[in-house]
Amino acid sequence: MIKKLLVRNYKILKDLRLELNPRINIFVGDNDAGKSTLLEALSIVTTGKLHYYPFERQIKANLFSIEARNDYIKAINSGQKPEPPQIIMEAYFDKTEDQHHCGTNNELHEDCPGIRVVVEMDSAYTEVYKKMLAEKSIFDIPVELYKVTYHYFSSEEERVLFRFSSFKSVFIDATHRDYSYVINRFVSSNIEDILTNEEQVELSWEYRSNRDSFRKNEYVKKLNESVSQRNEYNNKKVSIDLTEDHIDAWKKEMNLVVEDIPFENVGFGTQNTIKSELALKNSSEKVKIILIEEPENNLSYANMARLIENISSTDEKQVFVATHSSYVANKLDLQNLFLIEKGKVVSFKSLSAEAVNYFVKLPGYDTLRVLLAEKVILVEGPTDELILQRAYNDRYGRLPIQDGVDIIAVGSLSFNHYCEIAGLINKEISVVTDNDHSISKMKKKYEKYIEEPFVSFFYEKNEELNTIEPSVLEANCVNKVPDPSFQGIVYHGSKKQMTFDELNDFMERNKSLWAMRVFEAEENIQYPEYIQNAVRQFDKN
Repeated sequence: MIKKLLVRNYKILKDLRLELNPRINIFVGDNDAGKSTLLEALSIVTTGKLHYYPFERQIKANLFSIEARNDYIKAINSGQKPEPPQIIMEAYFDKTEDQHHCGTNNELHEDCPGIRVVVEMDSAYTEVYKKMLAEKSIFDIPVELYKVTYHYFSSEEERVLFRFSSFKSVFIDATHRDYSYVINRFVSSNIEDILTNEEQVELSWEYRSNRDSFRKNEYVKKLNESVSQRNEYNNKKVSIDLTEDHIDAWKKEMNLVVEDIPFENVGFGTQNTIKSELALKNSSEKVKIILIEEPENNLSYANMARLIENISSTDEKQVFVATHSSYVANKLDLQNLFLIEKGKVVSFKSLSAEAVNYFVKLPGYDTLRVLLAEKVILVEGPTDELILQRAYNDRYGRLPIQDGVDIIAVGSLSFNHYCEIAGLINKEISVVTDNDHSISKMKKKYEKYIEEPFVSFFYEKNEELNTIEPSVLEANCVNKVPDPSFQGIVYHGSKKQMTFDELNDFMERNKSLWAMRVFEAEENIQYPEYIQNAVRQFDKN
């Protein structure tokens, strides 16, 4: 298993040193935060490939971190003669009884097994580089002069031959339709396991016989007679024939069929489910590392639950998942989560067992919305959410989400758990809550976070107005008499003037209904002071 990953100057990862979990690692972050880049780095150090192709054939200047690239260009433009930058990736593995590939030939000088990948200028081009500097013909990183080396921590002389490497991985990218490598492995391994050599030879002969029969078909003969008559090149006749293949060509013609439907014709979600399960269950014993990009892609809730169960129960393999799904993050244990933002990584290992247990039991809660939103307001339910959104729109002329403000209904019982998550990354959040007839008890409930600088609490100061219904109603009353306009918005029955208690009773029995009517109304209403304060905090933005 990989216990640590070090990456320098690769894309958004300028200088990363990451302690990894032995079984499951979940990378979450906004688009372009760096989570896919982490999976790429893991793939490169364990397979030598980037997106299934040899990494050394894909070296471009934009693979270097923007800081390293800009520093180099700046130095060149100022007349300096800088050393071309390097990309370094290192995977530090757990020690085992077999200390093969163990050594200290790494950036941290740790004595352990591992693989080191270095992208650097080839010393064979030193004189060429000096000449280019003298001629001032360099304007960017001269990747044409670069090489990529892979070697073990034991010695720079011990190069990695990935085909024979002890450290193997498989990459499942649910965002692409490239499934062939997984399916081919499944088909090939089953043929090898189930059929004897003699049976495989007989099938190979049968395949070649059928090809020969095809050649002798009367229509093929007719085709070639016409081709020969019509075409002649350099006084030589030509014809059309099947491509000559090697002895095992028949195996490549075999494919997976799902309930009589060829695999490539089944739905994308089914393809993702099957290829993920094949990689998890049928990888050879040597493959210990599974890399999964967005497993939730195109999956139904049931298939997602099934896939997560397979990942959770995977024994003796180390799994790395990049995801946008709260369900994936919650079900695979938030303590396995790494939040990635602009190439920097925060581990959630210190999250309390109580919080982890809470979110595992309530997987529908949008944990990642809190982590990924620019600004967050937590509220108790959909009523509060609708009223906050309308109050925001009345003040700024647009919905909060248009300004990156995410209002999330999570329930008061989970406020502390969400505050704990926000505290791990020092993320500023706001909490809008009821006072429940006792401000002192409310503060006691949230005492761990009520004074924290990263959390702002907004609540009704009048304890008689215990929930949002009487609080909003009070703001739209004169001497405890509801404003007729407000009554007309929230109550579509009799036009008779209602008392405070009558209208409050209707609102409490129809929470989402009255809030939706306010949200959709053409007229504006008045808002309690604490609601206004929750909205006004964004004036400076």
